[in-house]
Amino acid sequence: MGDNDENVTNLLAQAYNKFARYGNLSSFTCMEDVLAMASSQREILWKRTLRPDMKGQDVAALQRRLAELRYYTGACDGVYGLLTKGAVFDFQKAHRLRVDGIAGKEVFSLLKSGLEREKIEHIVTKGETLAGIAGKHKVPQELLVTANSLRTEKVEEGDSLMIPVLRLFGFCSPPVPGEPVCSHEYVLPFLTAIAPRWFFVDEHGDIQGAPDRRLAALAQMTGVELWPVVSIARPGPREEGVEIRDPLDNVLSDSLAYSKAIKGLSALATRMRTKGFIISAGTIHEKDVYAFQSFLRKIRNALKQEGLMLAVEVPLPEDAVSCQGQDRRKGIQDLEGIASVVHLVFLKAYKDPWEFTSPEPIVSINRCRTALKSLARALDFWKTIVVMPAFGVDFSSGLGTTPLRKRHREIMEIMELFKPTVSQPDGEKSKVFRYRSFRVSHTVYFEDAESIGTYADLAQRYGVAGIAIADLEDVDPWVWSTLKARFKVVKDGGGDRGFK
Repeated sequence: MGDNDENVTNLLAQAYNKFARYGNLSSFTCMEDVLAMASSQREILWKRTLRPDMKGQDVAALQRRLAELRYYTGACDGVYGLLTKGAVFDFQKAHRLRVDGIAGKEVFSLLKSGLEREKIEHIVTKGETLAGIAGKHKVPQELLVTANSLRTEKVEEGDSLMIPVLRLFGFCSPPVPGEPVCSHEYVLPFLTAIAPRWFFVDEHGDIQGAPDRRLAALAQMTGVELWPVVSIARPGPREEGVEIRDPLDNVLSDSLAYSKAIKGLSALATRMRTKGFIISAGTIHEKDVYAFQSFLRKIRNALKQEGLMLAVEVPLPEDAVSCQGQDRRKGIQDLEGIASVVHLVFLKAYKDPWEFTSPEPIVSINRCRTALKSLARALDFWKTIVVMPAFGVDFSSGLGTTPLRKRHREIMEIMELFKPTVSQPDGEKSKVFRYRSFRVSHTVYFEDAESIGTYADLAQRYGVAGIAIADLEDVDPWVWSTLKARFKVVKDGGGDRGFK
């Protein structure tokens, strides 16, 4: 039996196992669908670097895949000609790969990942209007004007209009007793995926938390991917005089906790039907980097058995921003090693309130720009998501007080009551205002639709896979229309997300 035949057999076995697990054929309407999936997977088993003037079935498979993504418009004849080279060139450029028109390991890794982005180009035909084109592609006219630098809304026959696409994730937290419950029905249609922070790993390696079945059902109904978050980071500020060990440190150093965490995540994967899981970690000490990579590799292998993907959420490395020379290279190499193990990397570009020692913006556009520039050659940006905050932080001048997280609604209420003057720090996009209450001075930094739109522009400029909103409960309602005017959201479909 050949390698390809064996691969098809394995895929059919996976399909059978999926049926046995869930007891229905919701994922496949008939056996032909299973065979089609196996055939499409067999087609992308490229084993050589493809260059101009080469011929073969692997070239034809490459042409078909690029045609599906709208990069290739020629005949799928298995001949690597100028059109194929141009399509590969455009594909590499769109995903910020090395641009040379040669289909090698980078191109094939991306095509096999499921994270490649479709090229959306519209050639204007006679009699078409900008409004009609916008309606056809289900995007606002403003997006077409901005993305194509149009001076007027008039278009001519033969004009080429590009529509940028990005993935948009939304993190959300479990309901807090006594707090208003956030309704996600409104925001889900705007998202590629939702990432609920349902689970965490305690210091003993046990998985704690419970899923929200209603939210999972909503994601399934709206075709939104479900990526539950499993946090293995310190949950909050350290209390004075109380020693709390970081769960990640304990799991990596305690063999029993390590084993329990792997088994717990494996068990979780068998119970839930999701696109994948996100492991959220805090700052990873240099001594723990290789152990963490090994930990992620074992989780990835466990999830692979269930057909699920693995992502990791880590803070934007300070070494990539503030350090120089060897220290910077070491920090970037550590992140590069972690990224090589997972399917997606979420870079947390902001600080949590308890991490601040003095009033400052929650996120810095200059810091993000510097970090992305430093990471450009080390990370695969086609699998990098930048996580942006949508909340505010209230810094009080009272002695012994810690900064408080404020939702957008709370910030609007403070502004309505105290009528402060809102300004922007020099060179930054965050907003800030000051007010005084009960003889205590307060400084509030916050993000709104305008500032988040600027970070979306930065993400597009550097060619990352997308952006994520840190917490949907905090967001300015105008964020969604602002982002909609900047890019079209990738929709891969919710599939058969849910529970066994």
